[in-house]
Amino acid sequence: MINQLLTRQKILIVDDMSSNIKVLGEALRDLYDICFARSGKEALTIVEDNPPDLILLDIMMPGIDGYDVCKSLRNEQKNREIPIIFITARDDAGDETKGFLLGAVDYIIKPFNPDIVRARVKTHLELKRHRDNLSELVKERTRQLIHSDRLATLGTISAAVAHEIKNPLFFISGNVELVQQYFKQGKYDDIPPKLDKILEGTRRIDRLIENLRGYSQNKDGGRLVCRVSDIVTDALDLVSYRLKQCRVKVLLEDIPNDLKILCDIQKISQVFVNLITNALDAIGDKEGRIIITGERDGHHVMVRVRDTGTGIEPGKMETIFDPFVTSKSSEQGTGLGLFIVKHLIEEHDGQITLSKNNKDGAEFTICLPEASS
Repeated sequence: MINQLLTRQKILIVDDMSSNIKVLGEALRDLYDICFARSGKEALTIVEDNPPDLILLDIMMPGIDGYDVCKSLRNEQKNREIPIIFITARDDAGDETKGFLLGAVDYIIKPFNPDIVRARVKTHLELKRHRDNLSELVKERTRQLIHSDRLATLGTISAAVAHEIKNPLFFISGNVELVQQYFKQGKYDDIPPKLDKILEGTRRIDRLIENLRGYSQNKDGGRLVCRVSDIVTDALDLVSYRLKQCRVKVLLEDIPNDLKILCDIQKISQVFVNLITNALDAIGDKEGRIIITGERDGHHVMVRVRDTGTGIEPGKMETIFDPFVTSKSSEQGTGLGLFIVKHLIEEHDGQITLSKNNKDGAEFTICLPEASS
């Protein structure tokens, strides 16, 4: 925030008349950094290389006129938030309407009044600064919610992992005792198989700890090419404690081994952890199934997670991905699980939809770009 206040904002003036650029530049250069372009084509190049905070854009220019420049900029997601003020000698309601429909925020009529120019530029730059700050605040709050959701699940997983570690520890200690007995008895040929068992137990503990540590990290783990089947298996390892406590079978069907995505495995694993635990909650203490399938669709990967639970209430289907929407009690859930799932999938340039829903269960479909290698 402090850096934003100290940094001078940059304005791009686009006009084919040098005299207009000079007048506007003299009115604004004491307060802002100024750059200029004498054609629409030059303006688009400048914005692509170094986006300004605001654009003063002449409408009537040879070649690419102001309307076309505005339309081109608004078609690019990264440029949509740059305020554009049209400058024109024409005082026509139809022209203004067209400009506003294309995405302009204001009009300044020639000849220029420097005080009006400065006032309108100041207003729209302040509005942009507030929008940028709000956008950053929303992003930061979303990051906090994702981390909170991860930690909430982590608390339950930690208790389960502590319980799970006891089994391989008993397994290890039992085999150590046997090795000691064999050593005393001189049965040296019987020792190597038991050592292999001990190593197997230590590897099991190591996998549990690595899964727990990876899931708990809040930082971006970096994106790697990962097999979809490996990510699903990782998520199932994390919720294995719950699967042992219920009568639900998880079936992995038709997930090709070469089906891969470029992803942060921790985040996509969190997606499947949330979907699987939601499905377990929907099935409850009844017998049921969770079916996970994967397939290639063009250049995309389609993964479906289907359960035999109670389904989504019809009144909540339209808002199921909104924050704080849940069919669970306050003790069971916060209503952030599917909201966070949607955010993480969209962060990976994908989509998630509730593809099927009835009294026999729900199905969610995840679509993600397939990795090229």
